[in-house]
Amino acid sequence: MTYDKTFPVNAQFIDTFYPTIDGVVRAVDNYARIMNKYSYSCVVTPGAAGEYADDFPYDVVRAKSVTMPLREYRLAVPGITDGLESFLDSRPFQLFHAHSPFTMGRYALRQARRLGIPIVASFHSKYYDDIMDLFHSPLVAEAAVKEIVKFYENVDAVWACSEGTADTLRDYGYRGGITVMDNGTDYSYPDLPEVLKTAAAEKFDIPNGRTVLLFVGHQVWQKNIRMVLDTAAELRDRGFVFTLLMVGSGYSESSIRSYASRLGLEGDYVRFLGKVSDTDTMKGLYLSSDLFFFPSIYDNAPLVVREAAAMGTPSLLVRGSNAAEKVADGVNGFLTEESSAAAADRILAVFAAPGLAVLAGEQARLTLCRPWEDILSSVADKYAEVLSGYYE
Repeated sequence: MTYDKTFPVNAQFIDTFYPTIDGVVRAVDNYARIMNKYSYSCVVTPGAAGEYADDFPYDVVRAKSVTMPLREYRLAVPGITDGLESFLDSRPFQLFHAHSPFTMGRYALRQARRLGIPIVASFHSKYYDDIMDLFHSPLVAEAAVKEIVKFYENVDAVWACSEGTADTLRDYGYRGGITVMDNGTDYSYPDLPEVLKTAAAEKFDIPNGRTVLLFVGHQVWQKNIRMVLDTAAELRDRGFVFTLLMVGSGYSESSIRSYASRLGLEGDYVRFLGKVSDTDTMKGLYLSSDLFFFPSIYDNAPLVVREAAAMGTPSLLVRGSNAAEKVADGVNGFLTEESSAAAADRILAVFAAPGLAVLAGEQARLTLCRPWEDILSSVADKYAEVLSGYYE
């Protein structure tokens, strides 16, 4: 693809990166991967645990880090990382982009000011919810949010991944301008879908003759997984024949599995598949599923909804959630109120109407998917505006 404008030499700063996988990690990977084809882009991030080795078509620069208690994430300590500042001095960086307001974002802000270049900061997550989950204290969460707002007030441009996400930042108290920069997808409908579908069905022993529901995401309670499992129990009790596939890992995985066991769901009704990293396998799982059930009100512009759409799989989302921002009920997906009974009602209604889920999936493919290359073309334009405004 040819871009109208050249990308500036840039560094993407993020507090979590591979081997941990989430939507922000994958967004940053696509930013750096595509921009590095046309200019120089790298990722600056905490060091990985164990023997993990980076293998990317762009530079990944690791800061010293320590393990966070009870979390799979690592806390960066870039200020004491030998050679990190020298690396930033060794390239003609024109712009930094921070993808979190924490350690790496604040380090990026300090280094941008030292080097005299602009910094963009993207707001991706509902940090209040994360902090509440960690500390169980509204006072701590509110104090942290104030510091987060100060961070965004001090950068040169603020981006959000959806209108709803921008509203969340405004709810936190931020009053500056916000550019909405949507997420894309690197999934496209395969030439031989049945090959991938069959491979996934065989690998995971997906049964024939049952409606297949799918959840993909971190196994953490913030993603409304209790509602997912409670809905499964409702459907079972109403005699609906289905299998729910749960894909992902996370620090709440053991308690989530225990809850499913207490409900008597594990086995025919619910299967936990763990983390799936292979793209073709993941495509096969989407293709094998009749409905992507993602009732999270925590997520903002989830890549998994776009991936499901790219494979022609419609999503069931909570009405009014940020994840449902571009979904019209019954047209390119389905909406429900935030209760297991309502979700079960909606699922039963969807599959009582022959062909409705297939038609919604086709519309989802047409309306919910933008390739990352298209997104990065918009990024190039916005970076140019940031640079122009900074040097006026």
